[in-house]
Amino acid sequence: MDSFSTKLSILADILVKKKTALLTILNICENQENLYDTPTTAERRDFLVAMGIEKQTQIDNVLECDQIFQQIFDAFGDEFENMGQIYPEKVRILQDGIKEILEIDIQIRAQEEKTKAAANAAWGKFSQDALKAPNPTNTNDILNKYRSNNRGGRR
Repeated sequence: MDSFSTKLSILADILVKKKTALLTILNICENQENLYDTPTTAERRDFLVAMGIEKQTQIDNVLECDQIFQQIFDAFGDEFENMGQIYPEKVRILQDGIKEILEIDIQIRAQEEKTKAAANAAWGKFSQDALKAPNPTNTNDILNKYRSNNRGGRR
């Protein structure tokens, strides 16, 4: 019975670690949305890159937590139904932790949509600004230069 209690405690600790990583991801998503509302600068780009790297690190942590949780749970899943009645408080802690994680996951998904919209708006504005400015690699500029340079050369 004692090893079952220990396994439940380990699972609860894994859920806490996963929750912490998910909250960090949510915070990064919110900050990314805010950054897309600021003017485009090299510093903003660097922040977004650093945030993307940190977000990926936290996603890796979440995936590792999921894998370890599943391995431990699979190792004693059969006992869970029988022993869960003996440790109802610990089972409830696990259930509450899973519920909190699901709620954070929903918040992250909603925030990702908002961040995506902000990024699209920022890139759209960036694209519009880029079209207004002369750009030697812009197809229209190249065609206009070609046409103006070849008008006198027609025979």
